[in-house]
Amino acid sequence: DKKPVYQNAEVTLHDIGDGVLCLEFQSKANSIGEGVLTGINKSIEIAEEGEWAGLVIGNNAKNFSVGANLMMIAMMAYEQEWDQLNFAVQMFQNTVMRLRYSKIPVVLSTQGYVFGGACESLMHSDAAVCAAESYIGLVEVGVGLIPGGAGTKEFALRTSDEFCEGDVQIPTLIKNFKTIAMASVATSAYEGYNYGYLKPEKDSVVVNQMRNIAQAKKKVLELAPNYVMPSERKDVLVLGRGGLAALYLAANELKLGNWATDHDIKIAKKIAWVMCGGDLTGAQRVSERYLLDLEREAFLSLCGEQKTLERIQHMLTTNKPLRN
Repeated sequence: DKKPVYQNAEVTLHDIGDGVLCLEFQSKANSIGEGVLTGINKSIEIAEEGEWAGLVIGNNAKNFSVGANLMMIAMMAYEQEWDQLNFAVQMFQNTVMRLRYSKIPVVLSTQGYVFGGACESLMHSDAAVCAAESYIGLVEVGVGLIPGGAGTKEFALRTSDEFCEGDVQIPTLIKNFKTIAMASVATSAYEGYNYGYLKPEKDSVVVNQMRNIAQAKKKVLELAPNYVMPSERKDVLVLGRGGLAALYLAANELKLGNWATDHDIKIAKKIAWVMCGGDLTGAQRVSERYLLDLEREAFLSLCGEQKTLERIQHMLTTNKPLRN
């Protein structure tokens, strides 16, 4: 057993041979808090600066990761430490963005729960190798929040990429909006494609979970030789007011169908706001950074809501979502 390349209280970075590194989460339920975020940044730094081919992020635990460390968010929100919380959310966003915008390929290897921030990480990796039994989803609405680790931004970006010339854009927008607003979870990796969490051109499904990390390593070695760091996008087409009107309508329909509470609708409208680029008078192309700022602002505003704090508290004590 080789000595780890890097380690902190929540992660270990292993050399898995052929110039590939593997980052293993070891936090409670593999949740993503400060230690894991630091570990991801450090691992990418090590891989970029050394003679490494790339990075696999994966582990052999029952669940890849339950997502962001809610306890950390709850503590700051209760204490109303907004500057600290803003800094934490920004660090989360920047770390997730770094998975895509780094000089080396980053491949995720998943199994079990891939929720919230873990799903956001998956969507920003260069490729993901998912065990068929991966439960993938942006579940933040269940705890009264919106995806705040670049996930809402990413859905806006993917929606923009799905818009076809001359096609009616609103149905695509509504479909993708509902995926987040209803906290849809893919109950198998295959279903992850239907929800838009996985992309056929970059992500693959493995039936034999034991081969997961080996497959991810193989993928890194495939991508490494001609790897070019992508540039951040500045051409994301958002629909502004026209999109907002359609999504507010869609949100209210969820309520009519008794699917959603008033607080669910409030959260849904924040998702709509980010996905449409805010109150723009017409359709417009915007940058990922612009959308990340909107996303963070919406996330922080929900952290100030009593009902959101009740949802977080309930999830931390019972492990079940509260419908308030």
